[in-house]
Amino acid sequence: MPSMTHVAAEGRMLAYSSGNFGKALVFGAADLTILFLLTDVLGLGGARAAALMLFAVMGDLIFDLAAARMVLRGRAAGRGYRWIVALAAVPCGAAFALIYAMPALGLHQPWMLAAAILVFRGAYAVVDVPHNALMAQVSRDSRARGRVSGYRLFFSTASALLIAAVLTPIVQQAGRAGQFGALAVTGFAVGVAFAVTMLLCVWSSGRRDGSGGADELRGDRIAVPLRDPMVLGMGALALLTGFAMPCFGRMLIYLGGYVVARPASVPALLGAMTAGQFVGVIAFTALSHRFDKARLLVAGHAVSAGGLLCFALSLAWPPGQLASAALAGVGFASVFMLPWGLLADAVDVVEWRHGRRFETGLFAFYLVLVKASGAASTAMIGWVLYRIGYVPDTVQPPVVRAAMVALGLGVPMAGAMLAIWLLRGFTLDHARHARLLCALARRQAGADPVSGLKRGLDGSSGEGDTFAGGTALSAQARQSMSRSIAAPTAARS
Repeated sequence: MPSMTHVAAEGRMLAYSSGNFGKALVFGAADLTILFLLTDVLGLGGARAAALMLFAVMGDLIFDLAAARMVLRGRAAGRGYRWIVALAAVPCGAAFALIYAMPALGLHQPWMLAAAILVFRGAYAVVDVPHNALMAQVSRDSRARGRVSGYRLFFSTASALLIAAVLTPIVQQAGRAGQFGALAVTGFAVGVAFAVTMLLCVWSSGRRDGSGGADELRGDRIAVPLRDPMVLGMGALALLTGFAMPCFGRMLIYLGGYVVARPASVPALLGAMTAGQFVGVIAFTALSHRFDKARLLVAGHAVSAGGLLCFALSLAWPPGQLASAALAGVGFASVFMLPWGLLADAVDVVEWRHGRRFETGLFAFYLVLVKASGAASTAMIGWVLYRIGYVPDTVQPPVVRAAMVALGLGVPMAGAMLAIWLLRGFTLDHARHARLLCALARRQAGADPVSGLKRGLDGSSGEGDTFAGGTALSAQARQSMSRSIAAPTAARS
């Protein structure tokens, strides 16, 4: 029987992870449908739609960094992550509702669309940065972080199922029949659901949230050591995860409507992919207790690439498309859930190497790259569609259909192969991470970090010698520790 302490800890992790339902509901809906909304509902040309998304890229670069600075100032003033999430939840939900109400309100001017998108993404950044950074404090254990990654994706996948079943068909219908009122009501309902979910998440996930004590901050700052191999590796993984892998979901509306000429199949394909993600969440969460996150992430990329290849071979066979979308979804579960656990571990690695926590800065750094590369991917899709002569609601010529296949299937397959190559260098398994935490604890307690780490890596539990100056390290000691810890944490990129 699990102890009450263990049950309470799992309950807090589940409560924290439930915030991903609300976040995925608004950001996932915008990610999957906003380009279609701009081109087919609001009637913008592909070039203008691409320019708007590039504008959003620049906004993300500013908003996430500004949100990180706001978080640091709030923590220094005694206001933790949860307080900041609660502050921005309602404005973010309102901005999302406004975007989907704009067709009904007759607001089609590009500057109005740009303003609404920027307000939404800015408010979302103020929610997203502290909520994600809180993951590093929900648990310090590597295996528990694997479970939290799974819980987060479970809630995200549940919202993706709702998007596939409800929002996507409504957006499609609005494009075909001009039912803008239903689109506005749906956007309002989604915005309210987001705000309520985030408020419940921060209320129920516990009081310990990094609210600015000196021991919790430990030098946390927005600037991160960009030359560190772990930071470089996570940055490269963020670019691949944001730019390449979501192209399949973003292009499903176009693949279903124009390549296989079955628009009604799009909700079913999204549903199959989401069902596959549910299976993947359960499988990879269970496996995360035994296998390290990097190895499971490699397996997920391989499975997703296999599913995409099968989809490409099944363009004339609808049952094969559904099965392939489900198989790709199984792999996507690993692709989208496990990098967050790796990032939480990277915070500990960077703290060891540089003597600073960099918790908020590293999560902001990763979010900037993921979201900016995702917006750049959407802009790239819009630009390519414009350049090849895409015209909505018409039969597309072969060159346009081929480009859609390349964007929806070829780009994520290439991204999966690159990610597998990159992940060869991530070797921080559960045991090594546990020894790293012991070494950090010894450093904070004033023990000799060099001898403590050596004994930790050797599996010894003996006490190390103390040293003058507490955490002050000589250059020779830092060099020795860097050599000791480089093997289990370096990320070749």
